[in-house]
Amino acid sequence: MTDNKVDINRLKIVLVEKKRTGKWLAEQLGKDTTTVSKWC
Repeated sequence: MTDNKVDINRLKIVLVEKKRTGKWLAEQLGKDTTTVSKWC
């Protein structure tokens, strides 16, 4: 469980570092924005 939480926190960090949004990530992955928002 802890590893998953760390991975999710890493997603948030990378998005901020790359100046990307959750919406952008959702589009790249072909996922719904609400799904991605649950991750980060």
